[in-house]
Amino acid sequence: MRKNPERTAWIVLLLSFFIFCALTVSIPLSIRWYVINAYTPLTSTLTSVRGTVLVKRLREDQPVPVTRGITHDLDELGVITTDSTSQATLALFDESIVTLYNNTTLIVQKTGRPRFALSPEPEHIHLEIVKGRIRADVAPTGGVNRVFTIKSPHAEAALTPGSYAIEVSNERSQLTSRAGEAAVSAQGQTIIVPENERTIVSLDQPPSETSAAEQNLIVNGNFSQGLNSTWKATAFVPANTITETQQVATFEDDKFLIKVDAHKIITTSLHIITRDNRSTLEFKSEGVDNIHTEASVQQNMNKDVQDFRSLRIAADIRLDNQSLPGGGQIGTEFPLMIHLAYRDAEGNDRNWYHGFYYAPPPGNYILYNEADNSSESINQFLWYPYESQNLLTTLGPAKPVYIKYIRVYASGWIYDTMVTDIQLLTQD
Repeated sequence: MRKNPERTAWIVLLLSFFIFCALTVSIPLSIRWYVINAYTPLTSTLTSVRGTVLVKRLREDQPVPVTRGITHDLDELGVITTDSTSQATLALFDESIVTLYNNTTLIVQKTGRPRFALSPEPEHIHLEIVKGRIRADVAPTGGVNRVFTIKSPHAEAALTPGSYAIEVSNERSQLTSRAGEAAVSAQGQTIIVPENERTIVSLDQPPSETSAAEQNLIVNGNFSQGLNSTWKATAFVPANTITETQQVATFEDDKFLIKVDAHKIITTSLHIITRDNRSTLEFKSEGVDNIHTEASVQQNMNKDVQDFRSLRIAADIRLDNQSLPGGGQIGTEFPLMIHLAYRDAEGNDRNWYHGFYYAPPPGNYILYNEADNSSESINQFLWYPYESQNLLTTLGPAKPVYIKYIRVYASGWIYDTMVTDIQLLTQD
């Protein structure tokens, strides 16, 4: 029997009161903490653009091969690896796109957003490039708070909306801003990299001072200024016989050129359209199949390049339709082809060609694989970010010293192809 029941009652009452007060405070705080910090991881989508890409998911022992044209969902902590023959694109939840070039390893560390709209926390995209080269096209935020970072063995970069190239070797990392602004941090120091500049971070060193990135010699490569002022557009359709062609030289508008043949069986056109939120040049031939047509744009350069160390061509390309397979029987009619006309050190006029196709040719069709004339098969219905090798190296003694013009064209039978962001990149 208790000697002092009143004392016991007061102790129980006070303890109950303190517990009540603690719960009154802690439960709302816990709910608030959960609302703020609850996180939803989101899936990314990997597509093999060329060759076989290896994908290793968390808790999987072996990587999964992803062949060309196949897509594969990827969660956080997934690892992507390309070899010397493969290339891939990674589509993130916010519509940003990361392109992995040859011999690249990328880890998707974190991709997600707050679970509740009331949370002040940002969306998170954290990637890690172990080696190789990537291009990160960071989408606009649409007013949403977002943190987009890419880490390498040497540095970490915080990216704003724009386009960035990041290249990593054992000795260093290099970030080039093609559009937008990046904050690169290493060894306790941070440097801002504005558009058209780059920084290099060597092993155990802070970021270098920014320097000029590659210079783009092409004007209006994204076609945002129309055609007339910078590009000469041309279309060909059949004349009296299917072996003859007739050139069209009249613009109907600064954003399109259309030609219908005399018999009204073929329509060949160039249009500047908006596709995937960017200005794009579309080449299209419609009507009767098995009849040759051609549409092209050309920009005169007249540029001396003999003092440059690097000369590369880049463009974003999409093939939606192609009735003539490969590049035609003699390897000259591709649904999209890039042609660079130049002079070498001996004053000889030379040409460099690179074609794109998705429809495989029969065995008796020619596909060239030379330094100055080559082609590649890409996926249908997908944007392909093409980057050439350094032409000043690959062309050897026949390398350019003077650029005459660049021409981009579609030819063949029925086709529907697109190109944008054409660049002729030089480096001192």
